[in-house]
Amino acid sequence: MNNKKIYIVVIVVLIAIIIGFVYNQWGKNIFHKNKNADNGKNIDTKIFKDDISIGKADAPVTIIEYFSYLCGYCKAFEDEVKPDLIKNYIQTGKVKLILRIFPPYELAEAALCANDQEKFSAYHDYLFANNDKIQKLDDLKTFAKTVGLNESDFNQCLDSQKYKSRAGDWYNQGINDFKKANIASDKQGTPAFFINGEPVLGLIPYEDLAKKIDEKLSP
Repeated sequence: MNNKKIYIVVIVVLIAIIIGFVYNQWGKNIFHKNKNADNGKNIDTKIFKDDISIGKADAPVTIIEYFSYLCGYCKAFEDEVKPDLIKNYIQTGKVKLILRIFPPYELAEAALCANDQEKFSAYHDYLFANNDKIQKLDDLKTFAKTVGLNESDFNQCLDSQKYKSRAGDWYNQGINDFKKANIASDKQGTPAFFINGEPVLGLIPYEDLAKKIDEKLSP
């Protein structure tokens, strides 16, 4: 086997290890849709001044979403639930959605570098749509070029690990929120939502999410 083939094999193995790690840590608890919903107690959730958010700053309901780009049920939420959430609650000023990305950290860092150029949404959507094509760090740079980002600025941002600390903060805050809500470590996974501090774990159908939101909106 020549050096090139050995390199390809090593890359494939590393990707498999990363995906397996993400699954074991954050994906294995969501194969039954929303089976852990309502697990835990309401908590006071921390808001960062530079959180990525969608919706009015003073919306009466705040949803914090912890997700991974490599999580299948996170993508299902993105494709099947989020469009109606945006249309019926976010665009009407009732809900603010805060997005916090779980590991791999490089994906969070890349999304934040895209946010520097006001292209977070486009890059976010492209990552979800093409997560099966991520094999090396340079792929994230290729994605940036594809969605129209300034290559030089994006590459410098990503290579400098400008947002490594922020990516770590998101993860650590997520783990802290799980702990404060008394959610056992074997039930901590993505996607996870805190709706005005109420934890909801797993892929929640739109109808159930709307019911939760309406409860929070009720006087």
